[in-house]
Amino acid sequence: MELDALAHLMNRAGFGLHPADVPRFEGKSTGEAVRMLFADARNMEPLHYLADPRPQSGDVSSLKVLKMALKSRKDTRDLNLAWLDHMAASQAVLREKMTLFWHNHFATGTQLAYLMQVQNNTLRTHALGNFKDLLHAVARDPAMILYLNNQQNKRKAPNENFAREVMELFTLGEGNGYTERDIKEAARAFTGWHINGRGDFELNTKHHDTGSKTIFGRTGHWGGEDVVELLLDQRQTAHTIAAKFYRFFVNEVPDPEIIQALGDHFYDSEYDIADLVETVFTSSWFYEKRHRGALVKSPAYLLVQTKRLSGMEVDHNKRGALLKAQEALGQVLFFPPNVAGWPGGRAWIDSGTLLTRMRLPGLMLDAGQRRAMREDRSLRRMRPIWGKIPVSTNWRKLQAAVRKQGGEVVLNCLITAPRGGIDLSSLNPEGSPVVLTTTIMGLPEFQLA
Repeated sequence: MELDALAHLMNRAGFGLHPADVPRFEGKSTGEAVRMLFADARNMEPLHYLADPRPQSGDVSSLKVLKMALKSRKDTRDLNLAWLDHMAASQAVLREKMTLFWHNHFATGTQLAYLMQVQNNTLRTHALGNFKDLLHAVARDPAMILYLNNQQNKRKAPNENFAREVMELFTLGEGNGYTERDIKEAARAFTGWHINGRGDFELNTKHHDTGSKTIFGRTGHWGGEDVVELLLDQRQTAHTIAAKFYRFFVNEVPDPEIIQALGDHFYDSEYDIADLVETVFTSSWFYEKRHRGALVKSPAYLLVQTKRLSGMEVDHNKRGALLKAQEALGQVLFFPPNVAGWPGGRAWIDSGTLLTRMRLPGLMLDAGQRRAMREDRSLRRMRPIWGKIPVSTNWRKLQAAVRKQGGEVVLNCLITAPRGGIDLSSLNPEGSPVVLTTTIMGLPEFQLA
């Protein structure tokens, strides 16, 4: 597999190609490289940062008390940083990238930190499995039930929030193949889908409407599971997911013919996510030049790639700096702007965020550069530019790769976008790998995947 194609694949299937990983893929075909990523992803590494704060046995006295026990904005922010570390350290990059995709698709925001960890692991478990299983699991997810007010969805006073969003955002897409009556009837089917005093899903039969309902022209005594199956029966659901997958992993500019084919294939495979992923990443059209460098890296992607390249760690007592960086860049994990998630794409970039992105390597790696100066005399003329954030870095992995393969590999791994705007004469592949890498990371082209 050619290096430029491999870098493109790793940009989309993971968080970029580290120069040290290039030899592992040498001599491999595209299909072999993709199978290697799937093999790595078989290892499901749950995020277990937060201990279960609930009593070891029995329910709490009320849901209000449970919420008080679980509510912690600080814990949710700590969980955010733990997930960044998890993504940066994991060998299962494809599973983590898919978890990130589903986190935005099923966007949920609640300060009940432990429940957010439960949901994150649910997404990770099903990330490459079957969308049917994933959708059923999310419909029963405690964080989602609370976020979209299904706890208040009762037989005598139906709440339509979850029923509406499961159609508009999670399956069919806004305005596609459903009516207001379908939403109202589906809301009745989801009545009583609550969480109990342990914070676990249960069907509250007292508040569940068992009456006859008509959804998508079909009448029956439908419950929530039936609604999920009725949604999955609609071919439009497969096309909506395929289109969103295409925008996230291939190109913001849709290709209706390809998306149509992907949607049909996804539906015919009975919603096999891994099959959809493999179909895209092994297709010849995926590697066409029009798709390379066509996506803007999300803030989460950018920070994870920075950590993977530099071994960056922030002083545990000062890790709020990483949260501030996410806020400045426009994406704080576990805190989506709304249930539609982050719009992504070109919306990640404006005059302010682009400047922040380009300054980020100097700002966050300053301490690491100072350490490198002590180890590399060629760096001693450098001066700190962007201030001081308490970080430590470990460039040894990258430096060792550059010694073996040469500095040119850094440019080829980190930039897949067209290079017409780069003054290549300003880069010195024979110089310090740290200077070369941080210089490249400060380029506008580095923001593209």
